[in-house]
Amino acid sequence: GAESKDARQFSQNMEAKRGPMMDLGALQAGAKSLNNVDPPPESKAGAESKDAVQENEELQKYLEELYLKHSGDLDAIFSELNEDPGKAKKYPPEDEKVFATKYRQGFYSYIKHENAAEEK
Repeated sequence: GAESKDARQFSQNMEAKRGPMMDLGALQAGAKSLNNVDPPPESKAGAESKDAVQENEELQKYLEELYLKHSGDLDAIFSELNEDPGKAKKYPPEDEKVFATKYRQGFYSYIKHENAAEEK
């Protein structure tokens, strides 16, 4: 009796292990297709992030104006932001929109990357 119980347990364990493995591919495919779809405006997340969107738009506008004010002079721009212009100089932005977007995403920031490394 005990042997068949172990065998049954073993086959159940194998099925449990096999199940998620097959779902993983489907989950990843589903996640990929989700990335390509904008969330519906009536979704809860959309309502909560309206402030964040507005903040981002304001920051984008501010950074674009800053870039134009200094005629794209990265030293002057970053000095006003109290940031290191090193990365921006290494990868100079084509225009104020590229600069503002990349800056908001942390592309020019050294601090964000150091923090990310510490958290791991």
